[in-house]
Amino acid sequence: MRDDGRRSGPGRWRWPSTRPVAVLLAGLLALTGCGPAAPDPSGFADAANAAVTTVLADLEDYWTATQPTIGGPAFVPPAGGYHPVDAAAGGAGALCVTRPAQISGNAFYCPDQDGLVWDSSALVPVLWGRGGAGSVAAAFAHEYGHAVQARVGPTPAQRSADPVRYPTLLIEAQADCYAGAFLAWLRDGGSTRERLDTADLLPSLQVLLDFRDPAGMVAVDPAAHGRGVDRLEFVLRGWGSGAAACRALTTTDLPSDRRTEDGGRPRYADPAGAVADAAPSLRRLVTGWPGGSAAVGDPPSPDAADLDAARPFGQFAAAAAAALATGHAVTGSDIGAACFAGAWTAAVTSAPTTGGLGAWAGDPDEALDLVRSRPGATTGQLVAFAAGWQHGPDGCR
Repeated sequence: MRDDGRRSGPGRWRWPSTRPVAVLLAGLLALTGCGPAAPDPSGFADAANAAVTTVLADLEDYWTATQPTIGGPAFVPPAGGYHPVDAAAGGAGALCVTRPAQISGNAFYCPDQDGLVWDSSALVPVLWGRGGAGSVAAAFAHEYGHAVQARVGPTPAQRSADPVRYPTLLIEAQADCYAGAFLAWLRDGGSTRERLDTADLLPSLQVLLDFRDPAGMVAVDPAAHGRGVDRLEFVLRGWGSGAAACRALTTTDLPSDRRTEDGGRPRYADPAGAVADAAPSLRRLVTGWPGGSAAVGDPPSPDAADLDAARPFGQFAAAAAAALATGHAVTGSDIGAACFAGAWTAAVTSAPTTGGLGAWAGDPDEALDLVRSRPGATTGQLVAFAAGWQHGPDGCR
């Protein structure tokens, strides 16, 4: 989101332009009955753009019913309308987007014109291919949240007058929260057009969780949107507590533990070193759980499939694989293991040794990436990881 009041965008929706659509078609269909039946290019594009139309209609219905309940006036749809722009074709822009290249792979809410603009040629197909209509719903619900802020606050004028009270990170967290509240409305049958099953929340959020602050970005950066763990936390707040909880967010709800150290070299000779280094912190965490430290090997023995899944993310993810194995030993379930891994991640990142596990800015998101990408990952495991991350061991019992 820009601070000049001209436009507001998610800032992390963008994917590398070289990522082929065929690969993205492996994404799961997120909304019942709303997805491409086959990877036919023309049918794929038509279905993706039809999903946007459906989601925008649902967002109007949702906010018409919801905005007055959170202290706002009667909802009026954006006066500037909705404008798809083909960034690949050139030509004219729309609203606050003067050149199509400005919107490439992205979406903006333009507060001065009160309208939404998005790239129909890159953003929408990527969202659809990665997670079906659920990804489209999550992305556009976030952007629509900025339109709601222009109506109920914090408005662009309020933010400009008091940037300390309304930092960009708070604005983006609230938009993520509003997106979660909208997805819960789909889950609960609020729409007559589409429905989101709880099990489909994970594929619906994959793109949003991919688009996050790069490791080391400071919280006060005007482009900050949150780490993956932060974005997950606020989406789930809306998912569980509704839009009123989102409007009530203040800076006291923002994370205070963001680190800026971004390691440029491996901390250990190999992933096995990270796994071995995790053993002491795992032993400390299992104290009080049935089985105690006996559940922790020396070093812990992570599942081979989890280690393989961790490899693309980094050495902290390998250590998180050991946390998953330990968590399964002490809780007896995959959901318990995910919660334990979240609690362990919070523990080691809150008091790391210099250059050790938890010291690097990207460590929490490495653990999250493993949990959401491991074989058989479920929404329940994603939610459990967030509970452990936010509440520690108490969230896992």
